[in-house]
Parts: sequence; structure tokens; C-alpha cells
Amino acid sequence: MTVDQLSPNARDATAAPRPATDDWQRISAARDAAEFCRAWLALQCGRLAGARAALLLLESEARTFVPAAVWPAEQVDVHYLGPVAERCLREQSGQIVRGDAAGAHTSIGYPIEVAGAVQGAVVVDLERRSEAELQAALRELYWGVGRLETLLFQRRLDNASASLARARLALDICAAVGEQNRLDAAALLLVNELSHRLGAERVALGLEKNGLVRLVAVSGAAHFERKSDFAVALENAMEEALDQGRSIAWPPRPGHEGDIAVAQRDLAGSGAAVSVVLSLRGRAFGAITCQTSGACDENLLRALEAVAALVSPLIDARRELAHWFAGRARDAARDCGRALRDPRRPGFRAAALVAVLIVAFLSFADGTYRVAARSVVEGEVQRSIVAPFDAFVASAEARAGQSVKAGALLATLDDRDLNLERQKWLSEAEQAERKYREALARHERADARILSAQLAAAQVQLDLTDNKIARARLTAPFDGVVVSGDLSQNLGSPVEKGKLLFEVAPLDAYRVILKVSEDDIRHVKVGQQGQIVLAGMSDRSLPFTVKNIGVAAPEEGQNLFRVEAQLADPVRDLRPGMEGVGKIVVGERRYVWIWTHGFLDWLRLKLWHWIP
Repeated sequence: MTVDQLSPNARDATAAPRPATDDWQRISAARDAAEFCRAWLALQCGRLAGARAALLLLESEARTFVPAAVWPAEQVDVHYLGPVAERCLREQSGQIVRGDAAGAHTSIGYPIEVAGAVQGAVVVDLERRSEAELQAALRELYWGVGRLETLLFQRRLDNASASLARARLALDICAAVGEQNRLDAAALLLVNELSHRLGAERVALGLEKNGLVRLVAVSGAAHFERKSDFAVALENAMEEALDQGRSIAWPPRPGHEGDIAVAQRDLAGSGAAVSVVLSLRGRAFGAITCQTSGACDENLLRALEAVAALVSPLIDARRELAHWFAGRARDAARDCGRALRDPRRPGFRAAALVAVLIVAFLSFADGTYRVAARSVVEGEVQRSIVAPFDAFVASAEARAGQSVKAGALLATLDDRDLNLERQKWLSEAEQAERKYREALARHERADARILSAQLAAAQVQLDLTDNKIARARLTAPFDGVVVSGDLSQNLGSPVEKGKLLFEVAPLDAYRVILKVSEDDIRHVKVGQQGQIVLAGMSDRSLPFTVKNIGVAAPEEGQNLFRVEAQLADPVRDLRPGMEGVGKIVVGERRYVWIWTHGFLDWLRLKLWHWIP
């Protein structure tokens, strides 16, 4: 705190005596804190003999100490008392400062504390006194400060109670507004609640649109004429607050006499009006205007500001939901434009520049377009081993996944019935042959021809039975791997003729089957190259060439085409049934086309379906 010395004339001025009774009456009749402080300081100076001047400092809302009262009159220069006040505030104790020169004045000061915190100080300039008189004056000042501390404590308590009441009001209204999903319902509830709880004649809400404020809701009116005089006056008052970016009231608040409040004055008429700004992330997007018949006090203004601070995100969210896609895009573009023009956001400008460069690159640069499809490896030739006749499984020597050599036994079928049948036909053949020879010996040619036919038929049945017995042993047709089939869990179970028991594929010849979606099949041609990465060998890719495009078949709700491809260099670890992802190289396309053609195709189809 910097103070100037009092001029000699001011220092020698004496206060006109005032009866103490008048000061007590002024304290009792004080209407506000300022009047109370002036009356209290006058009373203290009247009780101190030889008081020449006095200064009372109190802490302001800006956390600085400012003069709250000066005695004997506000026109008296009391800057010379500033150092004593600073000393009281710094040391937080009573101070006695004596003048050095003969006839110099002596100052006493005492700090004012509330709840352990220094709230101010009082300093009194006295005529030269003895030590005992100064101590008595300091004690008198000490007891007098108690009443002022009580006032300050009560003021702090009142402020806390008022703040709590405002917070409760704001939270209640915010909770009620949050239950509304639509903007018009939320806005109407907000203004009606404010009008009812604050006792206002009219409360209105307006939102900014295209640089102008548009009236959204008025308390007590479900519908209103937008072009009426009162609606225009409300919108003008809201725009006035938005233009200045702060709350504007009429009559003006103390300390805000320089605010432009022409629209508030026109709206208030003989009453009062105040407009509070709705803002979010530093951007004002609306205002709340309140009209009252009486004066607009500080408590009403703070209550409106507290409610506005809490409901701003809710109102902005409901406004966004009320917009169509075009409106949201317009708002997003406007926000981006503001961010680009904001000198405090260089990072956003750099990000926007990078995004523009990326879009330009994707629009004009070419890349390799490839059709991706789920793929599986199959043997180039897959030999099926089926049941040659109805029989029972006798043994199982191989199962799926095992490598086998040509002629290796895979399984055997029960041939006991076949052996009995062979014995039957063998016996019949022997009988027919014996009878045939006897007929020849008797020269019975007719019987001999009949017996010869019977012998031939029995021999055919015998050969057929021998053939079945031989086929009861299921063997591998070539060197390869068993792709499917496992009879080890079905020993003794019956199998029907023609049932698939095993599939065997060679180890040195494979093909790739790609399941291509019908959306991409038009880009696939025979002879195109590609690569496949298998789940079991993800560390390398295998090249292939498209050999055939098959027919479509539904699978998992999709229409997929079976595309066959031949591997260029099969590797030793390759096995039939391995799955992965294959990509067929189609050619060079623009990056923007590669990433958007699927969506554009879908959009064209939907438009064709919807357009009559």
C-alpha cells in the first residue's frame, strides 16, 4: 500500500465535536454497511480524547484493502495514516506510532480479524498524549473493534447463506431442466422456474443464430408473437448483453455506470431489467433477461448468473440436438472458422493445414487397390476314400492330419461275412465243376451246357466276393496327408456304401480358395496376382495367381464367390485347411476412391431402392 503524507493544513485540522448520542442513533439506524462504518468510526473518535482524524480499511471482493470510512469527513486527506495501517495488517497487532518532532501527532491502530483472518484495520490520529493515555486509547479502540468484527462476521455469514441459497436455486433449476429432452420444453421450464422463484414479472430466454438473438421462451407464455414490440425489446436487451460480453442491468449497478444499457432502460420502463449472458467454452450463445417492478439488487443478479453458469451446457446440448444435419454442419463450420481466426490457437491452425494437405494427397495420389477376402488352403487334388459296401469298421490306422505313403493302410472294414460268402460261392463252384465233368463223361451235352453256365456264374460271384474282401482294406492312393476322417472313435459302427470316410491330399500341390464378396467380384479377373497371409504363418506372405472364378454361394448371410488360385511357391510347412486373408491386386486407383467406393456403391443402391 502506497500512501502520501497529509498536507500541514490537513494535519492541523480539528474535527467538529459531535454528541455521542447522535453517533449511537446513526449506528442503530444504519441502512447498510457503509453507513454503519461511518457512524462507528465517528463514535470511536468521539470516545477518544484528542482524536484528529481516522481511517477505516476493509477487505474488498478483489482481496485488497480499501477505505470504508474516513473521519471527520471524506474530503480530509488521511494518506499519512496508511503506513500505520500497513503495519497493523502486516503484524496483526495493535500499534502506537509517535511523532518525532515537538507537537507532532501520534497514531494508534488496531487490526480487524474475523475467524482468524485479517479483514481490515482502523487507525486514529491523536494529539500528543502520555503513555498511559495512549494505552487507554488503544484499549478503547480494541473494545470498539469488537462491534465492527461482529458486523463483518455477520456480513460474511449473510454472504455465505446467500451463496448457498443461490447454489441451491441453481442446482434445483438445473436438475429440472436436465429432465427435458427438447429445447422448447427445457427453455420454457427454465424461464417459468426463474420467474416463480425470483419473483420477477417476466423472464425470457434467447439464443444466438446467425449473429442475431432469437427469442426462444417467455415466462407465462406458451406462445408469443415474434414480431411484437415486447419481443423485439427483449431481443435488443439480450443482444446488448451479448455484444458487451457481460451482465447488463438497469438501473446500473454501483461501479458499472459506464455500461451501455440503452436497451435495458427501454425494456425496464419504470421498473428494472437485467440481462445475463449464457456462455460455454468462452463462446456466448444466448442470454436470459429478467424484468422486475422493483430495483434489481445484487442478490438477484448473482442468482441469475449462477443459474446461467449451470444451465448453459444443458441448453447448448438441447440446441445441438434440435438442429438438423445441415444446421449442425453449419455450426461446426462456424466454430472451426472462429478457431482458425483465434490467435491463441496456433495448434488448431497447424492441424487444419495438415488435414488439408492429407485430403489433397488422398484426392490426387494413386495407390494399389487390392480386393481382400477370407481364404483357405486346399490340396490341388483331394482324393475321397468312401465305403465300398455296407459294413462295420474293424480298425482305424490313420486320422486327419497324418502324413501317409502310397498304399499305407488307413482303415479296415469287417470282412467276416464276406469270407463266409466266399466259402459259399467256392463250394458252389466246386460242385458245379464236378457235375459238369460227370455230364461230359456221360456225354450228356445238354446238361453239360447248363452246368457250365452255373460254374461260370459261381466263379463270377466268387471273384466279386474276392474283390470286396480286397477293398475292405482302405489304403492311401498316393503320398499325402489325410485332410479329413477319423474312425478311431467309431470302431464297430456300421457304415453305408458310398459314405465318405477319408480325404487325402498330396503334399506338394496346393491351391487357394478365396471367398470374394459380390461387391468386389467385378474387379477380379483370371490371371491377376495376389498374396495370402495365413494365420499359422503370419510372418510371411505367399504369392498366388487367380485361375478360376466359380459360382456364388450364400455363407453367413453374405453372397460369396469361390475364386480358385494357384500358389507360386508352396512351402514345406503348408497344410490343407490353413486359413488366412488373401488380397488380389486389381491395379492403381486414387486413394480417395479406394477408401470411399464401397460407401458410394452402397449409397447408389439405396437411392435406387428408395427413389420411385
